[in-house]
Amino acid sequence: MDELVSRLAAGEHDAFARLYDALADRLHHYLVALLGSRTDADDVLQETFARLARHRRNLDEVENLTGYVFRIARNEARRFAERRSRRQVRETSLSADDLFVASADPARPDDAGEQIAAGLARLADEHREVVELKIYAELTFAQIAVTLDVPQGTVASRYRAALARLRAVLAVDS
Repeated sequence: MDELVSRLAAGEHDAFARLYDALADRLHHYLVALLGSRTDADDVLQETFARLARHRRNLDEVENLTGYVFRIARNEARRFAERRSRRQVRETSLSADDLFVASADPARPDDAGEQIAAGLARLADEHREVVELKIYAELTFAQIAVTLDVPQGTVASRYRAALARLRAVLAVDS
């Protein structure tokens, strides 16, 4: 991975293609879960890699490349959602909760998926985000810690708390 980081920092096109191939599907799935739209996720994914390319000289300092790229994607999704929110506020009066839509499997919503999505929506943002990164993006706790800029132990405790709360919510709703 160190070699890839060095090649990315040098601006080698092959290195960016390799990184894209390795992470694009997981990033896209995570972004769809965050934004609720494949089209929006496509836009944010593109901007994520554009930002990575623009700031490639900073990559030599990166210790966890996957976590770093997911952090960029998360920040880009937030910026995108804020821009969308400002635009929508001018057009309608949507609540902030409408900006992020969780889904168990955005490609195939079903009753179970809808129940899980509803349960996720009831979690605190910090807990829901850990679950989305772990389940949808398939990140490790170490990568999530880098993405969220919190200690790994905090990630683990948020994940356990989120799953316990989700189980309780789903048990009550069943």
